[in-house]
Amino acid sequence: MPVYFTKPYTKMKNLILKSFCLAICLAWLPLTVSALDLGVSYAVFNTPDNKPYVEINLEIASVSIRYQKMEGEKLQAGAEVLIMIKDGENVIRYEKYNLQSPLVDVPQSLIDVKRLSVPAGNYELEILVQDLNAAENRDSYKAPLRVYFPEKLHLTEIQLLRSFKKDDTDGAFTKNGYFMEPLPFCFYERGNTRLVFYMEIYGSAKSITEGDYLMRYFVEQDKGNGQKTLVSTGSQRKKPSSIDAMLVQMDISKFESGNYYLTVEARNSANELIASRTQFFQRSNPYLYLNDQEITDEALAQQFTKKLDAKQLQYALAALSPIVLGDDAQVLSNVHRDTSLNNKRFFVFRHFVRESPNDPEGAYNKYMELVGAVHQKFRSGFRYGFETDRGRAYLRYGAPDDVVHVEDEPGACPYEIWVYYSFPTTKQSNVKFLFYNPSLAGDDYITLHSTARGEIQDPKWERKLYNRNPTEYVDGDNYHDATGVERNFGRRAKEYFTDF
Repeated sequence: MPVYFTKPYTKMKNLILKSFCLAICLAWLPLTVSALDLGVSYAVFNTPDNKPYVEINLEIASVSIRYQKMEGEKLQAGAEVLIMIKDGENVIRYEKYNLQSPLVDVPQSLIDVKRLSVPAGNYELEILVQDLNAAENRDSYKAPLRVYFPEKLHLTEIQLLRSFKKDDTDGAFTKNGYFMEPLPFCFYERGNTRLVFYMEIYGSAKSITEGDYLMRYFVEQDKGNGQKTLVSTGSQRKKPSSIDAMLVQMDISKFESGNYYLTVEARNSANELIASRTQFFQRSNPYLYLNDQEITDEALAQQFTKKLDAKQLQYALAALSPIVLGDDAQVLSNVHRDTSLNNKRFFVFRHFVRESPNDPEGAYNKYMELVGAVHQKFRSGFRYGFETDRGRAYLRYGAPDDVVHVEDEPGACPYEIWVYYSFPTTKQSNVKFLFYNPSLAGDDYITLHSTARGEIQDPKWERKLYNRNPTEYVDGDNYHDATGVERNFGRRAKEYFTDF
């Protein structure tokens, strides 16, 4: 069973409170801290030539260690670390060193990885950590440590990771061609949308005599009173070998705040359980099911919208108008005219926290970057590019799959046809938009006709497009109700719109 450094949910509450207090703490330097907050996770691995070692992941929470001002107003913290592996009272392996942060502008957590070779046996892992800038600020950790590899399929402890990426360099955080950032506190914050874990598998060739075997992994939410609910699952099929590994990421963006258990199982071709491991973790996702009433002035003061001034808020609200529909469109109109900056911040934050509960600020930045690009592409000189019909369509439905742009067709205004082969908004396919510029002023194209449900649909669009030749309308003998125009050399709008 994996070692858990903290009791369920208690640590998560502490970390959330600490993150809210960080801005206040920054005003006091050197930082006044209560007690060092040390997170530890470890796993026992083996090498192909049978030389076992324990990999220890350490993290010191940024708000628990004292940072001091250095040259150039930079901050730095450090801790003395002593790792001991004991057999009774005898220390069979130890390492003592100083863990120093880089020079930073804002306090950050200290993270480290140590690998110590250890022979097979039963031991005690003990870790002592002391703040180098505050002698009284210290923490310790103790846990049983078993180094054992049976003559059958064996799973190592599950290592939870913050992130990973390909990296062939040789360093403390790299293994098997990947840089792996550990997660010793086993706590996924609001911005973390992926759970990542790593583990190794030994001796499957000795246990699996026929066919492949299945590695199944699943996450259960702890509902209390011994009740658990399955929330996610996955699997990998593997061939028997002496050593294998698993590096898996799972989407946890929709996991609500709470306690969870990740279980990994090895099963043979008959679906019989051979071995398993379980790892506890916590998830903080406070905005997943956020009600408007919960967005208080105090909560809003902690969000990214607090940094937006009146001009930026007005621009953001204008940029949202193309994509805000229904009742919210009227609310947006009222807020746009409102003089209260707090109401404007509320609307902007509420919109993006609904779009991305895990990272509303990231969603805002991404959208505003797109808005800037749309403005540059479609600006007409009369208004923002995203306020034009083409800009609105681009923001609401995305980039078209194909575009036909015509400026010199006989008898027609300049026009542009957009084609969407797949249109998820209305579940239609081969949707088209026809924009035209009847005023010939700048690039201010307006919507003339579309096949998208809910958009402008004008059966007389050809008459309006070719309004320079009103005598050539056709619909049998009925001139006034005519919807089309006579076919003529160079007139291809009908062809483009119908057959493209």
